[in-house]
Amino acid sequence: MNHNSKRALALITALMLILLAIPMSSAAPAVYSTTQNSGVRHEVCTTLGGTTADAYYTGSNTYDALATLEGDALLSALRALMTSTHKKVTSYNDCRDMSVNTDCQNGDGSIVLLYTSKVVTRDDFIGSGSIGWNREHVWPKSLGGFGNEGAGADLHHVRPDDVTTNAVRANLKYGNVTGGSEAKGSSLVGGASGGTYNSTYFEPHDDVKGDVARICLYVYVRYGGELSKCNRITNVFESVDVLLDWCELDPVDTWEMGRNEVVAQIQGNRNVFIDYPELAFLLFGADVPSDMVTPSGKAQEDVSNDTPGECTHALTELRGQILATCTTEGYSGDTYCLDCGEMTAAGRVLTTDEGHIFGCWVDDGFGNLSRICQSCAKIEMQSNQPEPPAQTGCGAVVSLPLFLFPTLAIGLLAKKKK
Repeated sequence: MNHNSKRALALITALMLILLAIPMSSAAPAVYSTTQNSGVRHEVCTTLGGTTADAYYTGSNTYDALATLEGDALLSALRALMTSTHKKVTSYNDCRDMSVNTDCQNGDGSIVLLYTSKVVTRDDFIGSGSIGWNREHVWPKSLGGFGNEGAGADLHHVRPDDVTTNAVRANLKYGNVTGGSEAKGSSLVGGASGGTYNSTYFEPHDDVKGDVARICLYVYVRYGGELSKCNRITNVFESVDVLLDWCELDPVDTWEMGRNEVVAQIQGNRNVFIDYPELAFLLFGADVPSDMVTPSGKAQEDVSNDTPGECTHALTELRGQILATCTTEGYSGDTYCLDCGEMTAAGRVLTTDEGHIFGCWVDDGFGNLSRICQSCAKIEMQSNQPEPPAQTGCGAVVSLPLFLFPTLAIGLLAKKKK
């Protein structure tokens, strides 16, 4: 090898060593995988780009529309969204077997444990014993009133955790701990701490507090209408203030967003508090912190838009109206401002009872009135009416023996089937 070749080789080697010495920062994926968690732990997520969130939050469920609601109205809207889109009910075994997809370390098939953030493998799982990992109900079962199904087997809720840390965490509420003891793990995680605890509260590390808060918010909204123990967030948290503080302290990272993508692909629904942490504050009537970092950046927009001189919404129109029928629900339509395009009021679901097309009232000769739906042949009756009800285009109320109504109803149904 000649002298010039040696110099070139030495230069290339030096450059390679320099590059290897520079710490490489991971970047958020341009497009998140829907089969393997492709996010990075502790890398703050500052965009919803690359996710499927846009396709999920549509119509009356866009952030701008939801942000016009407050209190119970917002709770109901979020519950309806996350419940109606929850298409696949997973099992407790799924929470174990799918961890290599939902909780892996940047798509490599390993598993990240919740409280210690230690990386383990699927083979480290143990059903019983003192060394290994198992499944953690972030909202403890005894505080939620569920078992290992439903809320207790929801992938948005159940996370992998070291068995010893899990046992120490037990069924304590989440809260701030002064003094207390370290929640040390098993030898699987080298005895690493998963947080601190006392006789009342368990406090995870700061870099996990946001994850815990957003998971409990999901359980509270998704299952609070079904499980009485889940209908108050203070059943699992020291206070609403602590919950919101933790949401702000530990912002969503790209790994948490990546997990949301994978679970959404499996179950159909998303954890809205990962996509829009701002909704947690609006849900409890609190001001959204103007400096809070969120995937959508709506925290800053909410503050900048809350200024004098904003649109008065003088001109509005209804959009998205769907007529109800006897067999399918409808929708009254959402009210939008024609000047600024903002949705000023959400509509309501029209029940099937509001979709009947009734014929004229008929008197049975004893003051009892009946009428038949022309679509489904449902019979509606009013007893002992001194005055016949007002009706359009029917003329006088005619008399017909009551026993003939079932025959008329059968005839209408037969006609409808032809």
